[in-house]
Amino acid sequence: MVVVWIDRNDKMKETLPNHESLSPRTRETSTRSFSSLSLLGLAGAKDNHDQLKEGAIGVEESDPKIVVRDGKTDHMAKMRAGEHRNDSTHAREKNVPIKSVSSSLIALNQKAQRDKKYRFRNLYGLLNLQALYESFASLRKNAAPGVDGVTHEDYQQNLDTNLQNLLKRLKSKSYRAPHVKRSFIPKAGGKLRPLGLPTLEDKIVQHAASRVLESIFEADFSEHSYGYRKGKPGAKAVAEKLRNDLQCGTYTWVVEADIKSFFDEMDHAWLSKMLEQRIDDKSFTGLIRKWLKAGVLDPKINQVENPEEGTPQGGIISPILANIYLHFVLDLWIEQQAKRSKGRLQFMRYADDVIVAFSKPYEARAYLNQLPQRLAKFKLRLAEEKSSLVRFSKWDHKGSKKFTFLGFDFYWTPSFKNAKWAVLKMQTNKKKFRASLLEMKEWIKEHRSMPLKMILSSLRKKLRGYWNYYTVVTNVARLRQYQQAVFKIIFKWLNRRSQRKSYTWGSFLTHWFGDWQIPQPAKKMQWQAKQLQTEMSLATQ
Repeated sequence: MVVVWIDRNDKMKETLPNHESLSPRTRETSTRSFSSLSLLGLAGAKDNHDQLKEGAIGVEESDPKIVVRDGKTDHMAKMRAGEHRNDSTHAREKNVPIKSVSSSLIALNQKAQRDKKYRFRNLYGLLNLQALYESFASLRKNAAPGVDGVTHEDYQQNLDTNLQNLLKRLKSKSYRAPHVKRSFIPKAGGKLRPLGLPTLEDKIVQHAASRVLESIFEADFSEHSYGYRKGKPGAKAVAEKLRNDLQCGTYTWVVEADIKSFFDEMDHAWLSKMLEQRIDDKSFTGLIRKWLKAGVLDPKINQVENPEEGTPQGGIISPILANIYLHFVLDLWIEQQAKRSKGRLQFMRYADDVIVAFSKPYEARAYLNQLPQRLAKFKLRLAEEKSSLVRFSKWDHKGSKKFTFLGFDFYWTPSFKNAKWAVLKMQTNKKKFRASLLEMKEWIKEHRSMPLKMILSSLRKKLRGYWNYYTVVTNVARLRQYQQAVFKIIFKWLNRRSQRKSYTWGSFLTHWFGDWQIPQPAKKMQWQAKQLQTEMSLATQ
């Protein structure tokens, strides 16, 4: 048994009694687990590790099937895993579809749920041929290639040989993470967001490894964490849930916080410690470190940058690594504060966007004051210009301010039925609104020479995505503004591509609502063409 005590300086210390009956590996594993946890500053949290028991679930590299090591072999687990090497090889030779590895991952998840303190071994063996085939099948076919220029179609032409070769390199530990291709996408405010595009083979292995990580850590993640998680609501649904919680709750203060350059500044040493809380497989964690240390190639200047921190946005494994990091840095920490809170506390985290609502103002101020120190401990920085404490009370809607979360502005307005009662509304954030229109203008400018049919096809997809996200009942006015702005952009472009004016407002709107079949925000938010034509005519006079 491990005995933990806290001295006057609140520093966690540990003592190990005489473990004569325990194996050397068990004593080593137990000590290492407690040491790393104390470094995380989470002593007393729900995931504190006691003495770790020898064996539970392991996957042998030489024979990739589930084995439960509790003193005997679980043959039923083997049957559920369905990963007998002879059978899978025989099936591949006959071009018979291989069996899924989902049963293995389910077994990992079930074990992780049952034993919150267990550290998994032999995970590297789960990166088998079945996993590689399934990962390849899940990749987007039209994704941009990496530094080697290999596309999905290229790789598929000789798929069996390519995957067999990839598996051989993984088993022999000769696999090397290739350079990541640097790319940029526009952000709000005219800035550019850097992306790192891995090669196709890297994507395959990353996808297989991320499935393993998800199976383990999903059992530990907070119910208040939403971004990049299967089975969890998307960003729009999370924003609407927050609106409902604040409307029905008794919260009066909100802290909006933004982490500065989170993906670029994530500390590799801390991430390794966090992974080791659940993983005792140096081959598996070593593979992750290879991806973290992979050089980033900028094709424009043909220069390679070797990162000392961060993980490239665009990598398939980056989202799960980000969630693991923020789980330890923020989620567990905020949940501890919620348990000690004298008032009510509610928080939501979507990726690196965090909102915390309080009923007690002094607890809200304490959280905001402590947050920079908490982030600094893990080599992160608070974007102070984007972080603030906001008075947000439905009983004092005149004295309340708005805050922003997931592209929406949240604010109180008086109810039409009762002016003393406030209604919480969501509206497209102004910066997001302007950035989206700027992106639309740049896209039209870049594709102005394309045939009209192709332009309209892409426009339908863009507008459909925008409507699907921002169409909420309280956002009608902003959606209408966006549609009218898009009208002007498209109308102007169509008349510029020809030497003479091709359309009047009347003919343009007739095509827009007729044969062009441009999607509208929602049926209940559609406006008649005649009314729009009148409004647009008045706006341009």
